[in-house]
Amino acid sequence: MSGAVGTSASNAPVWEVSLPSGRTSSSFGAPQRGTLVIRDMTGGEERISLPKPVAKILHAKKASGEIEPSSRAELLYIVWDLARSCARTRIERLIDRREYSSQEVRDKLAADGYPKSVIEECLSYACEIGLVSDARYADSYIRSKVYSGWGMGRIVRELSQRGIDVTTVKGWPYDYLDPEDEVSRAINLARTKRVSSTRAYEKLVRFLCSRGYATGVAMKAARQVLDERDDATLVDF
Repeated sequence: MSGAVGTSASNAPVWEVSLPSGRTSSSFGAPQRGTLVIRDMTGGEERISLPKPVAKILHAKKASGEIEPSSRAELLYIVWDLARSCARTRIERLIDRREYSSQEVRDKLAADGYPKSVIEECLSYACEIGLVSDARYADSYIRSKVYSGWGMGRIVRELSQRGIDVTTVKGWPYDYLDPEDEVSRAINLARTKRVSSTRAYEKLVRFLCSRGYATGVAMKAARQVLDERDDATLVDF
């Protein structure tokens, strides 16, 4: 860990910033964080976890003498302001790659270590200016999964896990698919799945259920597709 230590003058806080030494923490895949340490006159320490980008900027500004807070309150305000700036940049970079739901963005920022107040303020602003849009995300997500052959059940579940209630999506389901045509859609998807003859029916049913089709729909579609394949093996003499 590397650090930069502050000097004490009147009521100025004594503080240092420790930076993470690697790319990930001991918890597999979890981002590392920096630490702000504030010391009081009695030798006590206050330790505050910081998102890595915030810690790096704060460390650099301290080392260059750019910031010299006169009180703990001023130091914490500086940290909060840096966190807000870094969180906005993080959101912009996420959206540059693909659409994210507001819940996905919230989860990403929380995992990075941003405080809830910063997350909600930055996310609210991103939604207000249209950078993050649950409606746009849901529309794109549903169209993509319908094209991939997913059933309604899985689409609903996956959107729910991303913080979106599908009943709030304008035009759902009729603008995307025909709820009465689930069997036909399941049949078309099953036709693309090649399975061995051993327990072929069970395999096709499991496959269709995993794609979000109801068990009854999956059973009906699997039976029809297997009947078609049996018919295709017949040769007229």
